[in-house]
Amino acid sequence: MNKIEVYPERESKSLEFKAKLPKFQSLIKTCIAFANGSGGSIMIGVEDNTRRIIGITEEDRDKIYDGFLNSLYDSTSPNIFAQIYENNFNGILILTIKIPTSPKKPYFLKNVGIPKGVYLRVGSSTRSATNEYVEDLIREGQRINFDEEPINQSIAILSKDLLKNFYEMKVTNTRLLADKLITHAAANNDSYLPTIAGTLLFCKTPENFIPESIVICTRFEGISGRNIIQTEEITGNIEKQAEMSLKLITSWLLRDYQLNKTKLKGKLPIPVEALREAIINALIHRKYSIPGATKIALYDDRLEIFNPGCFPGLVDINNLGDGTTYLRNSTIARIAHKMGLVEKLGSGIRLIFDSCKKLHLKKPMYSEEGDFVKITFYFQREKNVEKSDEDNILELAKIKKEITIGDIINQLDISRNTATRKINVLIKQSKIMRVGKGPSTKFKVC
Repeated sequence: MNKIEVYPERESKSLEFKAKLPKFQSLIKTCIAFANGSGGSIMIGVEDNTRRIIGITEEDRDKIYDGFLNSLYDSTSPNIFAQIYENNFNGILILTIKIPTSPKKPYFLKNVGIPKGVYLRVGSSTRSATNEYVEDLIREGQRINFDEEPINQSIAILSKDLLKNFYEMKVTNTRLLADKLITHAAANNDSYLPTIAGTLLFCKTPENFIPESIVICTRFEGISGRNIIQTEEITGNIEKQAEMSLKLITSWLLRDYQLNKTKLKGKLPIPVEALREAIINALIHRKYSIPGATKIALYDDRLEIFNPGCFPGLVDINNLGDGTTYLRNSTIARIAHKMGLVEKLGSGIRLIFDSCKKLHLKKPMYSEEGDFVKITFYFQREKNVEKSDEDNILELAKIKKEITIGDIINQLDISRNTATRKINVLIKQSKIMRVGKGPSTKFKVC
């Protein structure tokens, strides 16, 4: 019988590994973080770095069964209930503490209180929650979305032109109330206030009322991010920000993006539909309670989009693209869908992955660090390991029309000596021809 040595999944916002039983206090903090998210499991007997299954000792097993559940219940508020079960992997026993999804948020250490006793899950780490995150949890526990909250301004800040263009009819307060774009003022039920969603979607200057609700686009020289070539600040409502950001980044890519001194001619290094989807996702799903701009950074070899707010709810960074949808800003998402900005909820990340795969590009990478999400688009092609280096070079030359040795090195991840040798073979076979001399030498398909 084959011995299972490595657990098949990696640590995530819903999965934690412990090689040995830590102090109960450490486990309780992780349980609180899972309860404040979408639930999760702690597996004791699995190494966190290697995922190697080493098993749990009888002594640690007895400690969990004898005292942990009561300790967890007594230490937390609201009280957390956990499930404990065992798994046998080819004779190696590991123990799992499972925390179910629960609506009674925020959970916290009873002897510390709110906010210091509140913990959250960021990627595969357990961290103390910020005040803003605690406020989000309180809203979630009360079934209130941040984008439904009012702004202490007159509803006159909402543009009549934008509202008319969307509704194509006379807009009444009753309709705006139903769509949660305005809400009743707490002090006077006959007065109305615009909501966060209403301001972001239908105010021409939402950045005046919602701190840093803008997009900052920056392009850097090289790949290090040390020298800035140009920075542009995109303002306006969400629809305008999406349109202007896409237009600007596309113009930079088409006009100025260079790869090893070879200018791309009228062809984007990434699919425009993937870029559009990523920008719109950032604007619709970002955490607007955080006063920080959405940022788009362009380098010679990649494009990065930073978005305030980690993935919400049930969304797991290890399972992106599986169709799971959890809306942080449900009103914004619903209206954006009606505007035509979003075609189908839950399909955006899959579209990004599939469109890049179709062009044989390296898969975009999502990362979740602190309270933000970053997606990185790479301009390198995904090397087809089933094909020879010569065939990959030929395919690259057909796509780019003209290539350099540097293109081959960067795109196919091979050494300069190998790239030069393979090119010479293709030239002798009359499949590739040399264009120019010296440092400006290029190659194209015969």
